[in-house]
Amino acid sequence: MVHALLKAKRRGVDVAVIVDEKNNLKESRSKAPQQALNLLVNAGIPTRTVQVYSIHHDKYIVVDGKHVETGSFNYSNAAAQRNSENVLALWNHPELASKYLAHWRDRWDRGTPYQSTY
Repeated sequence: MVHALLKAKRRGVDVAVIVDEKNNLKESRSKAPQQALNLLVNAGIPTRTVQVYSIHHDKYIVVDGKHVETGSFNYSNAAAQRNSENVLALWNHPELASKYLAHWRDRWDRGTPYQSTY
C-alpha cells in the first residue's frame, strides 16, 4: 500500500494518511509500520497518528469528493490473498463522500503529525 501511495503522490494525487498510533508504533513487534510512515513523510505525504480511541480502525477512501470505497479490507497482502474481507465502492455519491470527508477531517484534527525518525 505504501508504494501505491507514493506512486499516487508522484502523479500529483493529493494524498494524506491517518493511522492508529498504538497498533503501528507502540505495540508493533516490528519496525515495518515505522519504516512505512517514514517513507510517507519523507516523500512529502502528510501523515498523522491518532491515539484518542482504543483503536483507530477506519478503512475507507474518498476520491474526488464524490466516490467512496469502504469495508473491512485492511489494504494489506493478507487481506488481498488470505482473509475473508469485504469492500464496497460507491461511485458518484458526493453527499455520502462529504460525510466521509467530514469524519476524516475530524480524525485528522485529533491526530498528531508523524515525524520521521531519519
